Amino acid sequence: MTGFAHARGPARQRPDGRPPAEPELRTTPSNRTTDPESKDDMTGTTTPTLAPDAAPDATAPPEPAAGPHRDLTRRIRLLDHLAIALPVLILAVMGWHRRWITDDGLIYVRAARQILAGNGPVYSPGERVETSTGTLWQWLLVLLDAFVPGDPARVAVYAGLVLSVAGLGLALAGTRRLLRAETGRVLVPAGALVLVALPPVWDFATSGLETGLLVAWIGLSWWLLVGGDPRAWSTRHRLGVAVVFGLGFLIRPELVATAVVFLIALAMVAESGRRAVVVMFLAAGALPLAYQIFRMGFYGLPYPMPAVTKSATRLYWGRGWDYLLDFDRPYRLWLPTLLILAVVVLLLLRRRPHERRTPILGAAPVVAALVQALYVVGVGGDFMHGRMWLPVLVLILLPALLVPVDRRVAAVLVLVPVWAVWCGVSLRSGLTTTNGPRPGVYQTWNERMVYVNWTKTPNPTTSYAHSETLPGLRAELFRMDAEGRHLLVLDGNYLSPAGGMPPLPLRPEVRAAEGLVMGRLGVGGVVTPLSGIVVDVWGLSNTVGAHIERTQHVAAGHEKLLPLAWNVALYVDPAAWSRIPPNAASPEDIRAARAALDCGDLKELVRSTTEPMTPGRFLRNLGGSFDRARLTIPADPKAAERKFCHR
Repeated sequence: MTGFAHARGPARQRPDGRPPAEPELRTTPSNRTTDPESKDDMTGTTTPTLAPDAAPDATAPPEPAAGPHRDLTRRIRLLDHLAIALPVLILAVMGWHRRWITDDGLIYVRAARQILAGNGPVYSPGERVETSTGTLWQWLLVLLDAFVPGDPARVAVYAGLVLSVAGLGLALAGTRRLLRAETGRVLVPAGALVLVALPPVWDFATSGLETGLLVAWIGLSWWLLVGGDPRAWSTRHRLGVAVVFGLGFLIRPELVATAVVFLIALAMVAESGRRAVVVMFLAAGALPLAYQIFRMGFYGLPYPMPAVTKSATRLYWGRGWDYLLDFDRPYRLWLPTLLILAVVVLLLLRRRPHERRTPILGAAPVVAALVQALYVVGVGGDFMHGRMWLPVLVLILLPALLVPVDRRVAAVLVLVPVWAVWCGVSLRSGLTTTNGPRPGVYQTWNERMVYVNWTKTPNPTTSYAHSETLPGLRAELFRMDAEGRHLLVLDGNYLSPAGGMPPLPLRPEVRAAEGLVMGRLGVGGVVTPLSGIVVDVWGLSNTVGAHIERTQHVAAGHEKLLPLAWNVALYVDPAAWSRIPPNAASPEDIRAARAALDCGDLKELVRSTTEPMTPGRFLRNLGGSFDRARLTIPADPKAAERKFCHR
């Protein structure tokens, strides 16, 4: 028993011979308990406790409630573990069932292989282009591929699944930490069931993308943020947590907003002084700042090439709103959203947190989610159904992953698993989820379904499964490499309506052994030897292609189709230009493109990625990175020649 001011001693008789007085009971709101047997503070009642100055009776028998109390506590703990284990198990099973790797995941795989081959963090030799948006994921794959044998694509798939499952487990454990400081009621995984019932969550638990690492970072950051009283932490502990928050920028650049929100929340609950807050932000920003300096000096740009390609600094509110509806429509997401919101509101109306720490921590991920949602809508979303909404969904559900059972919200809570079963069993998106502005043009689609259809396998997890969609091409390119033939292969689809044509000789100054021009950059990286160059027609690995003006208004990342004349001028030996069919690229366009490449800012742009890396080149890249990022190139080679050569 607690609350006694005196040590136990023999019972004393009163002078009148009557038995000793019973200890006085007082209700003390300041000493509320989270004992499962006590009235939960969510009801607004106070818990009876012994007055501090009441002397206990040493001869009294042990409290009979001690055993049942321990049993009840043990049962509550067991129920907590079950509430965490159920959604984690569902994600693990469904993520495994729908395991796969997308073309963009294969882009990470080739970049990691280039690093291990000694060619540096590039996609193709001779060109410094950052194709990996998730820097930390790329380097994690490097580490795994160095020690784990087998197909790097499959390693990426399994690593993503492990991180996704671990991240959800950490997130649930963090929510339990937060709630157990306030309530002793049974917790049910209401918000977690919403998350794991969604097919896009199953799909991107693997995919080869950085999503698994992203979920793991969110889960770990949340678990650290709610882990005890930061006022009692050592300085080293607090700075270590800040460093973890700062890693968000290296997982995806836009996660810097979430990291900042978490840092502000940490500073508020820690009641840190101004100097401590500054030190905390410096600790969080040290690694991102160091890498940002490297990025700007090595690649010549302030953000990864895909961000330039997708014009991520411009706003496309209409397409972003379409992307939000694209995620909501197939799964009726408005329904569980309203249910969870109703539960949270009802619980908040019935209770007051003991201290300001709980509302600050509970609000932090919600604020971060709203900022992330604003970013996703602003940049126009993505072409992959649901992908960019997953971090938003995880963040906004963090405080409600587990919900305390209360009779007033029980009816609402029952509807959540009903929707979850309905969604998990029958609600699906279909192949094309949002049509584009023109007939036959698509804006968003189910990326996993596309590759299941292309590879004709239910689980396309290997490089081989993807390379077989281009039968014979891998063997042809590796044969060229073995024979030392300096040739460029062009995708027949890119040459349309001219159709396919024989390989063309590369320009003498191109340092790659061979080359491939095609639309699927990841698969192209699989079939092309590491000594060869992979030229992307959408600008994800093509410096010129990333900076051209938009040629079509369709899916994000698929709006800048680089005209063939540019790739011919960049990579094909001038002696072979005459072999290009005029209906694919006219001689005038090829000549104009070549002239523009040798003029002004465009010449400097190309040199920033192709000149040998020296201290001078690094400094020039660093100083001009933001100007290069803003540079736009007319898609028409003749217009580009007039712009850069002033003709």
